[in-house]
Amino acid sequence: MGSTDQPAGPPGPKIDTFVCRIPFGLGFTDSLTYRIDLPGNYIGSAAAEHFGPNLYVNIHAFNAPLTDDMFWPANMPLAVQHFYDEDIGPTAEGHPLHEQWISLETPDALASHENPSDSAFAFHRCLGALNIFLQALALARDDDRLRPVSARELRPIVIIGALTTDRQWHLISEMLMLPDGKEQPHEQLTVEMHEERLKAALFSLLTGQPFIPSRQWRARAERRRYEGDAADSVISFQIAAETLLYATWRMLLVDAGLAEVEIAEQTGMDLPFKSLLVRELPSKLGGSWDVTRLASPVGIYWTDLYKRRNQILHSGYQPHDGDSEGAQRAFLLLERFVEEQLWRNHRRYPRTLLAKVGREELEKRKWMTSWMTAFVRQTDEESGRFFLPRDVAGR
Repeated sequence: MGSTDQPAGPPGPKIDTFVCRIPFGLGFTDSLTYRIDLPGNYIGSAAAEHFGPNLYVNIHAFNAPLTDDMFWPANMPLAVQHFYDEDIGPTAEGHPLHEQWISLETPDALASHENPSDSAFAFHRCLGALNIFLQALALARDDDRLRPVSARELRPIVIIGALTTDRQWHLISEMLMLPDGKEQPHEQLTVEMHEERLKAALFSLLTGQPFIPSRQWRARAERRRYEGDAADSVISFQIAAETLLYATWRMLLVDAGLAEVEIAEQTGMDLPFKSLLVRELPSKLGGSWDVTRLASPVGIYWTDLYKRRNQILHSGYQPHDGDSEGAQRAFLLLERFVEEQLWRNHRRYPRTLLAKVGREELEKRKWMTSWMTAFVRQTDEESGRFFLPRDVAGR
């Protein structure tokens, strides 16, 4: 998200307003006006005199019509014309679609429990109240399509305004809501321009490369975090972590020269995850795997991801954005730690390193030494896939 430093606006007591779009409909008419009274008190008596004793947020809804039709998107005739040079006629009628706009309003006065250094306290208060409203609405309707939203999902902008005591609305500024996910390129790329990467990715999926599931769960976790589903994000990051470590263990056994049946015997005995983390992997890779060392990558992972996931599953803990951010950081630290330990042991476990990092990344990190280059060339000459056990690959 971009900066939420909020301009001051007109002088005097005022109601801060935030107009934004949410990514799903609420099923209300445009006449919705709902007030949520929040716990807490204003700092100082002047705010209570102006706004009343209760901290509150007002929610208004507006359904803006789209050019698309529910069963006939506006660009459907254009697409058919492009692909097949045929005219399929005018759009069908009577099924309009809408996008959901809302306005959030709250007094421009700091509450006692809010951070005085947070210049965007009013926006954060409103977003919190909106998510309480959405959760209540989902429960009341038993509708799992309704869910909390993250600030990132209000992109591209939120309009900040203010209502003064004369009930006049004043435009203050636009607030850019920039996603903190991966930056997407704006140029259009043809298949030919990235054909090698596409081929490699397809090959990885079709041949079952061992670290692909972990990458997919990580992608899901990052997507869920971006969408504001902190619980799903944390759980998915933990699945990504477990998948990463079990895949690493199996590949270490491949590097050790074990046959398929021997690997199956060792990895198929339902080894507890903690034993894998603190016994099996440390004995092979070295480094600090002590979960009680809170400042280490493994310690941070254990506290900010593994334990947080357990809180969600076993006690119904409702995580927030900060929890999913912490889970992401913990996973990335753990993943980097595993990769660095593989690099330190690359002559012993070169197949695992190559499978985990890939050739491009080996080059970028300057890990493609003359020894590693010779090994990669050797794998190119092998008849079987380099990440399979020796007997399956025919080595």
